[in-house]
Parts: sequence; structure tokens; C-alpha cells
Amino acid sequence: MHPTIHQAFAFLALPLAVAAQAAEPPSPIPAADLYIKTLVNHDEQAIRQLNDYLRPDRLRSGRSADYADLAALQAADKAFPGEITEIAVKLFPQAMRDEMKAPLESLMSTVQQARQKSECKALSSEPPTMTSNGVLTAQVAFECSLVKTQESWAAAIQRLVRSNADIAKSRSDLQALQAAYAAPVSVSYRGVFPLSMVPKDKNEAWRNDFARETFDEMLSQF
Repeated sequence: MHPTIHQAFAFLALPLAVAAQAAEPPSPIPAADLYIKTLVNHDEQAIRQLNDYLRPDRLRSGRSADYADLAALQAADKAFPGEITEIAVKLFPQAMRDEMKAPLESLMSTVQQARQKSECKALSSEPPTMTSNGVLTAQVAFECSLVKTQESWAAAIQRLVRSNADIAKSRSDLQALQAAYAAPVSVSYRGVFPLSMVPKDKNEAWRNDFARETFDEMLSQF
């Protein structure tokens, strides 16, 4: 399942690909920011910038040109509420399913919107270090402001099913939870996003091939 950053870095006013040609490796902080905007917010501009930034190294190592597929991410976002609803509605008794489908799908649409309005920024990075096998690594601290509800959508659905709640109670609880997900961002999450490059392979971009894992952990509360 899939997990707007408003603060921009002055560095991003210039093409990252140009900065990557500097004698010293570019700062990993702007690269981390692009990964965050891409994977948390599915921001169209960030996706284009991140693809442009990573493309030379990806092609040099025989990988596909683009890291992120905007069309695929948009399609996944569009499909998410319906896909979850089809799974969740089957947990309810047969007699309730027709009545539960609409509130479930409405809730999941709001959950999707709550994820994408998370406000994140890369904060700082310790000086990169070189490992014994020639990999330059950096740990970028980041912070996100997220919507936080008293109960996650998954826990609420499971609770209603276990309690044999009737249609009226189930619909009411889901609508209340939807209102909670629609609230402004309210809690702060801090994490560390690792990046690396291999200078001996002529890499010029900071990258994380398992970037989703960091944000999947963060967004697991949804």
C-alpha cells in the first residue's frame, strides 16, 4: 500500500544533475528531500527532479532510466481506496456489506489524502563516511508532521468486526474516524534516511535503493 512538503532548499533552484558534477560530492540533504517528496507526497515536480538526478548513474549501471514512475504512482493512489475497501468489506457479515462499502471507501480516500499532506523536510547530515569497500555513506535526519488519529483505520475495522457492531454503529464509527484523518497534521516524527554513492564506480548521485522501507515504517500508523 502506498504512503506536501512546503519548504524548499535553495540548492534545488539549480538542476541537481549540474551540482552532481562538482569536484566534491553534492550534499545528500537535497537528494533526501527529493526522495521524501517522491515517496511520501508523490509530488510530480520532485519525481521529475529525482529521476533526472539519478538517471546518469542508473543508466551507467544498466538499470532503467527512471527511478519513479509518476503514472504508476498516480494510478496506485487512485486505486488505493477501492482496493482496501474490497478487502475490508468482506470482513463484515454478508448482510452488512452493501451498506458498509460507501463509508469504507470514503474513509480510505481520506486516509490517502492524509498521507499525502504530510509535511516533511530533511534537516541535517553528519559528514559522509567511507566504508572499507569504497562506499560513501551519509545519514540524513528528517522530520515529518503527520496526521495522528487515536485509532488507525485497520484497527478500527478489526474492532468493529470483532464486536459484531451493527450497521449504524459501524457507519458512525467510520465517519468519526474519517473526520479525525481529515484534521490538520498534528504530530512530529523524526527519522534517519541513509544514502550512499560509490565514487570508484564514478557515481555522482546519492541514492537509497530501499528508500520505501524508511517511509513504510513511518506511515505504518495510518
